[in-house]
Amino acid sequence: MPGPHYTVIQTRNDKVVTPYTNAFLDAEPGTEVTNVLLQDQCPNDPVGHMGLFLDGPALQHVMNALGDGPADFRPSCTDYGPRF
Repeated sequence: MPGPHYTVIQTRNDKVVTPYTNAFLDAEPGTEVTNVLLQDQCPNDPVGHMGLFLDGPALQHVMNALGDGPADFRPSCTDYGPRF
């Protein structure tokens, strides 16, 4: 039976997790990890840590991960969350 799959969604503008790269996970044996930096896909997304739950691309990634969507998923770069 395969192990768990983790998806980490992070923003370059995070002022809570610093540096922002500390949020990313390394895959342990038997697990799968997908690390997503929102600005790699949506460079103009200003969202900060506290605004992730309102961010369109972040929410699209959540739905893709929960729905076992494609690994190469690309969100629509709209409905950005706040910078805080």
